Amino acid sequence: MQQTQIDFEKQQEHLKNVSRTFALTIPMLPESLIDYISNAYLLCRIADTVEDDPIASTKQKIAWLVSFAQFCSNEFSDDMQLLSLHKQAVDLVQKGAKTTEFELIKDMQGVISRTRSYPRKVQMILSKGVSILSYGMAQSLLGLDIKDVNDVDKYCYYVAGVVGELLAALFCEYNHTIDKHALMILSVSFGEGLQLTNILKDRVEDKKRNVSYLPKVVNSEYKSMVENYIALCQGHLDDALAFICKVPTTEYGIRLFCLLNIAMATATLKLISKSDLFDEKKPKITRNKVKFLYVLSKICAKNNFLTVCFFKLLSHGVKRERRSALELRNKVSCWEQKITDFTIEDKD
Repeated sequence: MQQTQIDFEKQQEHLKNVSRTFALTIPMLPESLIDYISNAYLLCRIADTVEDDPIASTKQKIAWLVSFAQFCSNEFSDDMQLLSLHKQAVDLVQKGAKTTEFELIKDMQGVISRTRSYPRKVQMILSKGVSILSYGMAQSLLGLDIKDVNDVDKYCYYVAGVVGELLAALFCEYNHTIDKHALMILSVSFGEGLQLTNILKDRVEDKKRNVSYLPKVVNSEYKSMVENYIALCQGHLDDALAFICKVPTTEYGIRLFCLLNIAMATATLKLISKSDLFDEKKPKITRNKVKFLYVLSKICAKNNFLTVCFFKLLSHGVKRERRSALELRNKVSCWEQKITDFTIEDKD
């Protein structure tokens, strides 16, 4: 028996419980996009909860993620597969998930029932984005071997670049006057900028867990390697700025949502660039700084001149290396591929 879809208020409650950052920024969007993007985030978080479960076996998690990706790629239509996936997810994470994440897993059918209520074009966008992300998670569980920038780009695509494409596609579906071609080109770089910021911020904690999302180097080359990725990250955030400037100023909510996200990332990256790169203390902007960035973002999102000035001031002093956003997307994007073409490659 299919569970009744969750209402908007319940959806936003889940969002607030599992992501303080997106609970802050998503409500800045136009009303329909708040609904769609909140739902998309919860779908991604359901997959992420299974991927990150500390108790479930890797083999079980990979099998579930592949099945979930296939279910999503079929536009969430198979009732029997949904029932099976829901039961499996509950069994997999009930002992290892945080309470808020487990509550979301228990409401999985209701979240997807809400997804099914959206216009078909919106469902197709969510279907494509979440299925690619889930396949990427399954592939990552087989083991990451980050050797060079190409591996970093590929990893960042599956966890963030595809989310950039999903958002760009939703923005263009909401307002058909937006230059979709230009926005999609910049979307992968936008996502990588946000993800690389998190990777750089969390690199010391990740190392303690024996995980690395940056190439492994000898100690004498570590500082140079991190500085190189800080510059690359700033270049991606520059592309994120270009992304915002492609959105019409009439779409204030979309611009504010994007601007506050890249402002927080840019402020964090600047902290990292000014810190001792061997220091084990995690760089983190204060709540007061977030409030300050929010106020300035509200003022500056209104037009491109103020937006650019604000961003340039925030990023002043940080070295940048800007690559071709088009070449990056052509290299890593799976957005135009059929999901049936995806395979999970065991590296052993």
